[in-house]
Amino acid sequence: MLVTAGRLRFSADDVARRELDAERELKTLRRALDLHRVFMELGAGDCALARRAAGYAERAYALDVSEDIMGRLGGPPNLVRLVHDGVRIPVPEGVVDVAFSRTLVVSQLPGICRALKDGGVYYSNSPGPASELRALFLDAGFSTLRFYVSGLRVPYHLARMLDDPFRIAAIK
Repeated sequence: MLVTAGRLRFSADDVARRELDAERELKTLRRALDLHRVFMELGAGDCALARRAAGYAERAYALDVSEDIMGRLGGPPNLVRLVHDGVRIPVPEGVVDVAFSRTLVVSQLPGICRALKDGGVYYSNSPGPASELRALFLDAGFSTLRFYVSGLRVPYHLARMLDDPFRIAAIK
């Protein structure tokens, strides 16, 4: 990434990589989205994923700590960009059906849970350990936590023994 005089510019390789990542993530999230659901991406950056998800959702929220990246890019009218402090989630309570972040930020969990509707799902990735993750999510208000390794759902007891990074689906 090139940084110049107060403006951020991305190389063609950076843009291509982000677009591929967004397509890959959308494939996994697509089955959870429909035109009556609300999507929220945390750490949205250039909004590559949120822009795509907006085509499959009633509304898409894109949250990031940097307005420089998000604010200069176009998108569909149902995409709402929000700059936040990295902890508090400035989305109304109980409106989000599907939330996503590439990496887990533990301090955001209570805010994410608050933004989700009952039955809403938050997807993220984390290296574990599973027992600590489970405790953190339950303490934040989530009711169920599912662990996935290489796309396969694994029971909690097995997840506790694995040393692999997890894909997490946390349900409110």
